[in-house]
Amino acid sequence: MLEAPPLARALYRHCEPGQPVPGELYNAVAEVLAWVYSLRRWRKGFGLRPTEPKDLPVPPALDFAQESKE
Repeated sequence: MLEAPPLARALYRHCEPGQPVPGELYNAVAEVLAWVYSLRRWRKGFGLRPTEPKDLPVPPALDFAQESKE
């Protein structure tokens, strides 16, 4: 299981189901999706175990923790 609290909070706060992901979060979400797809391939016996993404980029303007401090 991937734990990425800042990204999860930003998505929860700034996204609605069925709506597009804010452009500022595209890179972080893309990293997570790439990891998931690589993990699936690894579990089927292809390639090396993928490295879990770390320090996923969440801009300060979308970081719920930063908003709470203001």
